[in-house]
Amino acid sequence: MSDAAGGSRIFLRKASGLIRTASGTDTYIYNTGLVSIGLGVASIMLYGPAFYPGGDLVWACMLAGVMMALIAFGLITWTVTLPRSGGIYVFGSRSMFPVLALTLSLVEITAWLFYCAIAAYWMVYLGLSPTLTFIGYLSGDQAWVDAGAWVVSPWPMFLIGSGILILSGIILSSGMRFYLMVQKWVFAVAVLGSIMLIAVLLPYSNADFVASFNALMGPILSVEDPYREIISSGREAGWAWDGQTDWTQTWLVSNWPFLPLVGAAFSIAIGGEIKSVEKSQKWGMLGAVATATIVWMITIALCTDRFGYEFLGTAAFNFLGGTGVQVDPTITLLAGVLTGSPLICILVSLGFICWMWMWIPGMHTFGVRAIVAWSFDRIAPEAWGKISPTRHTPMVAIWTCIAVTVVFMALFVFTAFFSAIVILIEAAVLAWSIVLGAGIFFPYTRPEIYEKSPIAGRKVLGLPLMTVACTLGFFAAQFYFWTLFFDPTAAGHDPQQLMIVAGVFVIGIVFYLVMKQIRKSQGIDVSLAFKEIPIE
Repeated sequence: MSDAAGGSRIFLRKASGLIRTASGTDTYIYNTGLVSIGLGVASIMLYGPAFYPGGDLVWACMLAGVMMALIAFGLITWTVTLPRSGGIYVFGSRSMFPVLALTLSLVEITAWLFYCAIAAYWMVYLGLSPTLTFIGYLSGDQAWVDAGAWVVSPWPMFLIGSGILILSGIILSSGMRFYLMVQKWVFAVAVLGSIMLIAVLLPYSNADFVASFNALMGPILSVEDPYREIISSGREAGWAWDGQTDWTQTWLVSNWPFLPLVGAAFSIAIGGEIKSVEKSQKWGMLGAVATATIVWMITIALCTDRFGYEFLGTAAFNFLGGTGVQVDPTITLLAGVLTGSPLICILVSLGFICWMWMWIPGMHTFGVRAIVAWSFDRIAPEAWGKISPTRHTPMVAIWTCIAVTVVFMALFVFTAFFSAIVILIEAAVLAWSIVLGAGIFFPYTRPEIYEKSPIAGRKVLGLPLMTVACTLGFFAAQFYFWTLFFDPTAAGHDPQQLMIVAGVFVIGIVFYLVMKQIRKSQGIDVSLAFKEIPIE
């Protein structure tokens, strides 16, 4: 493939250098890990009852699960039609203006790389700190409690978090096969942690928890009945619930299960490295959505019954707002209180930490594959597309992304620059909806590409399968974009935060135009790459 104008190759090289190493099981583990079932439970239970009193968390999970399955359905048709690594950039660059495709891809990977830093933060905040604190409560040793507070102070948090991010880079640099093997072991520990949490909750009742909580926390908080005092002080501070299900709150609180469920479709980033792509992507995406939704529904129902919805709401409301009688309401800590066992707390926390870890190399991989795809199309520096001939690993791209996430970690820990942390996912969901919208028309606008797809002959009501799937996915993605947009607790539309997103768009446009001009000066017409299927 040569550029007719200057004789230069259109793509960076004849083949990407990435190889198909991921099986259907690997794809399922990759996506389920990026959902992060444990982190999902922790965030749903922390923010749900506190800020959406009356919202039914089980129904919220069902709504989010159905909508995410529709989004995944649309993305499956895209990744089957263009089975290449690079995420939505690959789809967008072959179906819309390339400058828009690159900009949407930049918005997307900015979000995912930022959440690498957030995952490292949460590993400490929701995993390590509550475990240390509970050991201190149970042993009566204040040093453990102090250690739990110390690890979430700025410098320890930054150093521990940065170490976690760098470890991710080391694992990814060792090759895709090694990374997938590590993920299997981490996944096994994470699943055991979730099973243990369910098993721990099953034999107990709310009365058991109240008795255990009061016995342990009464002396620590110097309150005779801390369980009731937390509820009372939370209501006095403004938390209100009349005991009835509020369906508007249920709709809004569904943002919180939807946000982690986005990870169920992340295997679009590694489409060129998946064997039996159609079967593997369907199993990997839809299987991840179904697994997470079912586990959440079971776990949340048990947590709500054992700990009490009112207690969970007021405890988190007090803790997050700095009001009333306060205690850390993290689910791992409450499970330890229920059993009175530091071992249980440690093991369940370890499972949660493993779930959170799986976010980090997975999201790094997403960012890496996107900038590698840019480089293949000659709209990014050649170094980003360089692949190790022995490990089949893009080393420069990996460490570029690691550096970006460490910077994000510093911004998040030391500044208020990213105070509304979900705003970037909101922007990424918008980017996905635009690409899904383009997929509605792709069979008609690029028939020379679509007709080579294994789903080209499949119809629904006389329409191409891709058109139907992307229509459903587009409306589901738009549903959650606007739900997030009008929910100030989850994301909202704070002008300062929207300016950050707008800044990313501007950077993407400028980057594309500069690179296009550079390539033009080298005798390369980058637009020619977008007329062909990306290299494999």
